[in-house]
Amino acid sequence: MLRKTVLSLAAFGAVAGAVLGGAGIASASPAASGASGILDSGINFSEPQGSQGIGGNGGECVTVNIPATGSLQSFGGTMTLWTGADCKTGDAAVLTDSVADIPATFGAGFAHVQSIFIGDNAPAKPPVAGASAIIDSGKNFSEPQGSQGINGNVGDKVNINIPATGSIQFVSGTLTLYTGPNLTGKSLVVTHDVADLAALGFGQVQSVLIGAAA
Repeated sequence: MLRKTVLSLAAFGAVAGAVLGGAGIASASPAASGASGILDSGINFSEPQGSQGIGGNGGECVTVNIPATGSLQSFGGTMTLWTGADCKTGDAAVLTDSVADIPATFGAGFAHVQSIFIGDNAPAKPPVAGASAIIDSGKNFSEPQGSQGINGNVGDKVNINIPATGSIQFVSGTLTLYTGPNLTGKSLVVTHDVADLAALGFGQVQSVLIGAAA
């Protein structure tokens, strides 16, 4: 069954110069409607089985040649990850920014992405009420150790990959924060900005449920 997962994170800065990797080419300045990045075989942008540069204009299909896919460094643009080899079969996940752990974010099937479509060609999902926010590593919405966008439909689970969590900037909806991975530990339902999560006992959020926990 096809499914579409959309990840919309805070924009990263442009990276100057061209980057070569594996069998592809990643351009730091994607053309209009294009995209570029580096696909790494390990999570957290590591390369235990190599990496591959990804780049192209909108509508192109890029074959993935590395044996495993753990993370992707995005230089800009929109890409659709496909577990099938032809950019139209298998499961699809749309991303617009860097992802430190592809399998944890999109599911175990994405541990081996076989093709990437430049642009968004994933099948549409019926609209479901969801939520979006940005969780920051420092309090008062600062980012000493980075930040992570949170976005999804009600019932979706998001694992937090940044090493510390200090505050959360809300965009819409309701989220349930958990101190443990995979929706375990202490929980807190939030619907608005929180400038100091540690003051509420949530100095390290490890997972988030989109919506309010039952």
